[in-house]
Amino acid sequence: MRIALQIAAAAFLFTSCDFILKDHSKDDEVIMKQNTVVVGNDKDDKGCVTSAGYMWSEVRKGCIRVFEEGYRLAPYKDQAEASEEDNEQATLNAYIVFSNDKNVAELFLPNETKSVLLQREAEGKPYLHEDWMLESWKGYVLKKSGKIQYVSAIAKEKKFTGSDTGE
Repeated sequence: MRIALQIAAAAFLFTSCDFILKDHSKDDEVIMKQNTVVVGNDKDDKGCVTSAGYMWSEVRKGCIRVFEEGYRLAPYKDQAEASEEDNEQATLNAYIVFSNDKNVAELFLPNETKSVLLQREAEGKPYLHEDWMLESWKGYVLKKSGKIQYVSAIAKEKKFTGSDTGE
């Protein structure tokens, strides 16, 4: 028993001496290995990081995320004209960003890299550019050559009934 106590005391002294004599000035220092990570290295000609969802806006004069700052327009298809191919395209939304004075609407179309600027003559008049027309009617309606292409996207709320317990 006495030998076991002496061995335990000797082990304690060696470990405490190691702790006392050791240089602890760099214990809080964390050495990080530098890895080169390139994020957003795909800037367009205006400097917008396209992989992060940024696009150049002429009316805002800067890089914006149209899905954050614009009004979403959903594709419109008359049920009689709808086909299976149209259902695949239904997730491609267009976005509208307005100038501060609301006289210019910038149209961002899916799969297009350049926006279209629509202008209106006066308040209450539609926004126009070539064969595009944006009207304010029950939200927004975007027409091309007189045919409805996009309408204001409406969030659909669903009512859930029942319980989330397993009973």
